[in-house]
Amino acid sequence: MAEITMELIKELREKTQVGMMDCKKALQEANGDMEKAIEILRKKGAAVASKRSGKETLQGTLQAKISPDFKSGSLVKINCETDFAAKTKDMQDFADEVCEHILKCCPKVMEGVGQALLEEKLSNKNITIYDRLNDLVAKISECIKVDEFVKFSVQTNGVVNAYIHPGANLGVLVELETDKPVENNIEDLKTLSKDICMHIAVTNPMSISPDDLDPNVVEKELSIIKEQLAASGKPANMIEKIAQGKIGKFYQDVCLLNQNFIKDEKVTIKDLISQYSKKTGLNIVVKNFKRLSIGG
Repeated sequence: MAEITMELIKELREKTQVGMMDCKKALQEANGDMEKAIEILRKKGAAVASKRSGKETLQGTLQAKISPDFKSGSLVKINCETDFAAKTKDMQDFADEVCEHILKCCPKVMEGVGQALLEEKLSNKNITIYDRLNDLVAKISECIKVDEFVKFSVQTNGVVNAYIHPGANLGVLVELETDKPVENNIEDLKTLSKDICMHIAVTNPMSISPDDLDPNVVEKELSIIKEQLAASGKPANMIEKIAQGKIGKFYQDVCLLNQNFIKDEKVTIKDLISQYSKKTGLNIVVKNFKRLSIGG
C-alpha cells in the first residue's frame, strides 16, 4: 500500500475541490495513483447524480458574462436542490466557469442545453464540463444541472449587455443592433441596454413587439375579450371593434416596446429607444432578449 501523504491529499483536493476525507479515501482505494483517484471521485459524483436524478432542483444560481467590447454575452442557469448549496462558493465558481466557457468558446449548442455542451472541455481546465459537474456533485452530494443557457453575439454593429438581480435568482441578456459603429456612443448604449435588461427583469415581456407575439396567444386573448364583452351585454356589431381596441392594452402589458418604462412610466420602451437614437444618431433596435429565473 502506497503511503498517502497530506501533500498528496492536498494535491487531489486542489484538482477536484472535493473534501479532504473523500480525497484520502479515493487515494487509498487507488493505492496512491492520482489519476485513478480522480476517476474514483468522478464516478462517485456520477453515482450520486444518478441516485439523486429524481430529486427536485428548484433552487440554483444564475451567472452572466459580457465581453470587454460588449459585442457578445452569455447567461447560464445552474439548478440544484437547496438554496444553501446554490449560495456556496463552489456553485458560484462552477457557474462562472461554465458561463465564461460559453462566452469564449462558442459551444455547438448556442441556446438550451444538452450533451453537446457537457462534453466540451472547459477553456481554463483540461476537463469536460461533465467531469467538472461530477466533481461538484461528489463534493456537494446534490443533484446539480446545467439547466439552460443562451449566448448573443453582435453580427455587425451594436451591444450585448446583462443584468443579474441581487441573489442571483433572476437574470436577463439583451442584444441591441445599430446601423453604425457604436464606439463613440458606447457608454450611452451600455446605459440603455442595462436599463432595458432591468426593465425586462421586472415586467417579463412575452415578445419584443406585437409582430413577434405568437398568433395563437393573440387569438386566445381576443377570444377571452370577446366572451367577456358578450357576457356584459355589448351589441354583437360592436364587440369586434371594442375587442380590437382592448387588444392594444394587452400588447402594452406583454410586448417590450409597448410597455411603460419602469423608471419613467410616462414613456414606453419604444420612446426610450427613440430618445437614445436622437442623442447618438444611431438607429437602435432590440434584436434579442432572454430572461431566466430560478424556479421558473
